[in-house]
Amino acid sequence: MNYIEINGGNKYQKKVAYNVIDTMIKALMPRMRTLDITVNIRKFTDDAIGYCMMEDTNREFEIEVSKDLSLKDFVTALCHEMVHAKQYARNEMSGNITDRHWKRSTVADSVSYWDLPWEKEAYRMEDKLAQLVWESNIL
Repeated sequence: MNYIEINGGNKYQKKVAYNVIDTMIKALMPRMRTLDITVNIRKFTDDAIGYCMMEDTNREFEIEVSKDLSLKDFVTALCHEMVHAKQYARNEMSGNITDRHWKRSTVADSVSYWDLPWEKEAYRMEDKLAQLVWESNIL
């Protein structure tokens, strides 16, 4: 059974985050039953609005999302980060800061953020996934 934990934020943000993560698991990884996802809703001090980090295995993830976003941006950011969780869980993306791989190909350190294949996919999918959340009437 998948496990979702939400930390920080207000009561409504916690409810939204839980429902979005649950919906994204069903949409992106419907057959996976051993995911462990922790979402930390917090204030960011940099320009980012979210992060997804794989923990000890490709079934354990920590997602951080800014608590200062509008509802639309909050949902979209969670969808974006869940695309990254899917990429790790399906072994599409692997590696670290100096040894990065995408679908079995090495990605050079010189590739800019906007040209990273995992970011291109996440940005391409985030709005469609956020629309799925709105249409599912879970908020």
